[in-house]
Amino acid sequence: MSLTDREQTRRSTFGRGVIEGLRMAGIENPGAAMNAAKQARLESGLNTMAKKVLDAVPIKDPWTRDQVMGELRRGGMTPDRAVIDGCLAHLCDARLVKQSPPGLYIRVLARQITTSTQENDPVPSPIRATTTITAPAQQRAADEVDAIALEVDAQLQAAAAGGDKLRQLKALLSELGA
Repeated sequence: MSLTDREQTRRSTFGRGVIEGLRMAGIENPGAAMNAAKQARLESGLNTMAKKVLDAVPIKDPWTRDQVMGELRRGGMTPDRAVIDGCLAHLCDARLVKQSPPGLYIRVLARQITTSTQENDPVPSPIRATTTITAPAQQRAADEVDAIALEVDAQLQAAAAGGDKLRQLKALLSELGA
């Protein structure tokens, strides 16, 4: 698919506008930032070892690979150096971890998306309050919804059975009365 010059100009102008808007919002490196939903989606697609490596990488201070391996060992794992290198490379490719400077790894924080009404409202209302739902919380919520659906289904079946009994009673009473 080839783009016309006009379409390329439009896309680059739009991209510059978005980047400048993010910078004005206080995000220093807008290209490296991602929202919480995207970060949760990427984290949910990781294998077990990559999740453990991600959990071992700190958020505030950059660590070397050896420090990350030390943290994993402290947690009871005996990781292979090549596996850790592969996991860190995959996490960097997924932009969940960044190297800053090269050889030092730090987790990427998800930016919180706020609307203009939230920024101007000194006391946020419960309707406009934003919450970040992590994958385990979403799973719990899904389990609760499933449990409620099963309960409602059981109540509907009980009501249907009660309706059948009522029809039988009416039929018996009409036979006795006739």
